[in-house]
Amino acid sequence: MRSPITEDDVDELEFSTPDHRRVAERLIKWGDEPHPRDELSPRELLTAAGEQLELAGDPESAEAVYRRAVLAEGMSELDPRSHLMALLLERGDTEEALVLDTQLRRSRPADAATYEYMADVWADHGEDRRALGWVTRGILVHEEGSAFSDTDVAMLCLMRWRIRERQGQEPDDYDLVGIGMDERLDRTQEEHRPR
Repeated sequence: MRSPITEDDVDELEFSTPDHRRVAERLIKWGDEPHPRDELSPRELLTAAGEQLELAGDPESAEAVYRRAVLAEGMSELDPRSHLMALLLERGDTEEALVLDTQLRRSRPADAATYEYMADVWADHGEDRRALGWVTRGILVHEEGSAFSDTDVAMLCLMRWRIRERQGQEPDDYDLVGIGMDERLDRTQEEHRPR
């Protein structure tokens, strides 16, 4: 049996080479041979492998690995179905993407990253109504007890505000949280700008 994999091992692998395909192959191998003390689940490892295959310019292989990740054991910060849905939309398979969207929505993801990612994907495809639905659901899941971090909630509110602002709506209390986050991000960027 191999040694347990840590998050640092994965980071080191990803930054050790520009060969995304080689990184993906190693991540897949680790995902296929899980160790009980791995810090990352097989689902996380396969999802990361799919991301690497996308970076390698191989969406077909990425799709196959994401489909494996959906069925794999464990949790993943970003649900692999969200990556799969984005790939399907990119190739114009809207019908299957909508099926995945519905499945993912009904599963009520417990992480803010999936809500933010899904909203971003739909917004990128000109579907502000669907994007707004995802960020609103994320905020509601937080309020119902998932207890996302303050930063995660503020980022959901910021995305919500940007969509609503494009629609010409006036800011509400959630939007004000998002506007505050936008101002903090601007200040942080200004502080780190080379002088």
